[in-house]
Amino acid sequence: FGCKKYFDPQGEPQECVHHKAPPIFHETAKWWSCCPDRKAYDWEEFMRIPGCQKSTCSATPEGQEGKRFLGGHDLRGDNAPVRLDADAPKDPRHKLDELRRGVIAVGVDGALFEKVWGKLAAEMDGDIEKVCGVFQARFSHLLSSDL
Repeated sequence: FGCKKYFDPQGEPQECVHHKAPPIFHETAKWWSCCPDRKAYDWEEFMRIPGCQKSTCSATPEGQEGKRFLGGHDLRGDNAPVRLDADAPKDPRHKLDELRRGVIAVGVDGALFEKVWGKLAAEMDGDIEKVCGVFQARFSHLLSSDL
């Protein structure tokens, strides 16, 4: 668990000294589960505890696949709340906001975008979903015309 060195995964292998098991944080005490006799109460002191194992740096360290915590439950994974609207279609106003940010990011004047979408909204009797459809068709046509 972390020798704190930077390495190139395609480069030469580098020797590193690291801990073979994850850290434990209990109240104010901090220690590595592989070195229970070396406890620290200050973050800097904890980070200075030397590693207990030598190997080579790797992007996928041996024994660290999957679960990266000791015991209990991964509260952010196993028990995370599920959004009920995750499969719901995106609100057309949000689509237009994202489109506006995107065209401004590539240099289109924001006022021009507002003018065009306002005109389209008037033509579509205020149906913003239809306005999004017009923009989709126009951008698709524009992008496919250069192929």
